[in-house]
Amino acid sequence: MGDPMRTHSFGVETVPVAAAEDLLIGSVHDGRNYKIMLAKIRGEEIVETRFLAGKKDWEGHSALNLDDGYMIGGAVEGVATPDGGKGWKAYLARLDKGLNVLWELKLNVRNNGAVYSILPAGDGFFIAGDTGRPGDKGFFIGKVSPEGKLLWLKDFGSWEDAVFTALLPSENGPMAIGSVKEERWTVRAFGFSREGESLGEKVLTEGIALNACRWNGKLVLAGYLGKSFWVQAGERRIELGEGSATSLLPAGNRLFVGGELEGKAVVVEISVEGEPKVRELWNNGWVEVLGEGIVAGVTGDWKMVTARFSP
Repeated sequence: MGDPMRTHSFGVETVPVAAAEDLLIGSVHDGRNYKIMLAKIRGEEIVETRFLAGKKDWEGHSALNLDDGYMIGGAVEGVATPDGGKGWKAYLARLDKGLNVLWELKLNVRNNGAVYSILPAGDGFFIAGDTGRPGDKGFFIGKVSPEGKLLWLKDFGSWEDAVFTALLPSENGPMAIGSVKEERWTVRAFGFSREGESLGEKVLTEGIALNACRWNGKLVLAGYLGKSFWVQAGERRIELGEGSATSLLPAGNRLFVGGELEGKAVVVEISVEGEPKVRELWNNGWVEVLGEGIVAGVTGDWKMVTARFSP
């Protein structure tokens, strides 16, 4: 890529998951428990860090930039396990620009929940994520006031397994996208009104989508199909080999997709026409975060990598 990279380690594992302009959020394992990592960045440099922790494990999963600070989402007071953990409370917090917590909200949703997406709602914020345990996995969507009051929450679905994808705005209200496993994995869209009324669901395609966005009027899904790195933009399907697509950045007529391909951390450039272009960034790792000017990910030994990203 040509841009300088930095490697960071704040514990046994250091994993970035999302970005909100100059803030990276993720999780760090300190040898005993997980804690939420908050890292202010300037270019590829980390200029300030803060960690949120408490009883049991805490994980950071989502972030949203505000004029006067940030909203962050995750899961707290649970136990991390290879199948997703148990006992998690869905977590939402509002931070000032100094990363101080102004208020926080802990929600017990089916005894195991996590906030994976936050969407501005004008008069508050929509939140969404997954809940439950294997054999009874579902999703939830809710709305929270600017002061941190839960206005409504809907917990829906019961599947063998489920992976939350993204929360996107639509004409009638928020649209939750997630992948569910019954006999096979399918990606589905669930529509809601601004008041939380269900507007129905639709099967979009097969596969497991880890992220979604809109690009040039098309819905884009990114994840994996079988063992293949998979991106679908409208009706166009792209499979690039063994791996997984994890992050998306629309940029005009180009779409950038971060992830892991054949054991290497990559960013794939997709244009409206033409073949995808693969940029290999580092060996034995993957990209987790792709934002304006920044790419962040993980090495095979669970260190965090940050680099400047120039489209």
